[in-house]
This record gives sequence, C-alpha cells and structure tokens, in this order.
Amino acid sequence: MTTTRDLRPAAYLIILLGLGGATAASLVPFYNAGYVLEPGVLFAVLMPFLLYGLFIESLRGPWLLASGLLLLATCLALVISERYLHYNGYTDDRIYWAPTLAAALMLPIAYWLGRRHEDAGSP
Repeated sequence: MTTTRDLRPAAYLIILLGLGGATAASLVPFYNAGYVLEPGVLFAVLMPFLLYGLFIESLRGPWLLASGLLLLATCLALVISERYLHYNGYTDDRIYWAPTLAAALMLPIAYWLGRRHEDAGSP
C-alpha cells in the first residue's frame, strides 16, 4: 500500500500568502498622510486564491502544490511589478484581470491532469 503525503496544509499556506499579497496590493499611498484600502484590487488579487481553495479537496499531491505555487508566483510577480516597481494608480487595469485569467487557465488544466482517482471514474 502506498501512502501519499497530505499537502493540504501547504495549500492553506499558499492561500494565506495570497491573502498577504492581495492586502499589499490593495493598500495604496494616500497623499502623505497614510494608506487607503482599494477593495476592488483586494478582491481581484484574492479571487484566484478563492478559486484555488475550491480545488483543494479534488486535486492530489504534486498537482495541488505545483498549481498553487505557480499561481502564487504569478500573482506575486504581478503585484510586485504593478504596486512597487511601476505604480501608476493601476491605470492600465492589468491588476484587475490578469490574476483571474491566470487562475482560469491554470486550474482547469491542473484539475484535468491531477484529479484524484475517485473523481476520475476509475475503479
């Protein structure tokens, strides 16, 4: 009997790191007084991780971890580029659609390749 490692705690950590990245992207400077929270940016960057959370129980081992890490790397690269390196008030709107597009492309492929045997209909 082979045993597989439970990678769900790592998936939960990926979701928490995604929440931190979404928070960092949504707290933007407000003049010289402090920061203001932009809820649209928070929701847009958090959406891929909410979608990833739906797949935690149906993906197995390495596919769960690989898809989460790839999603986290994609979102963090976008947040670092848009918020810290080239901040212009999010006028190009890439922060709103790119994370969800990455999740919409990546998660179905990961589900198709990495679904559990019980879900695949195999005996």
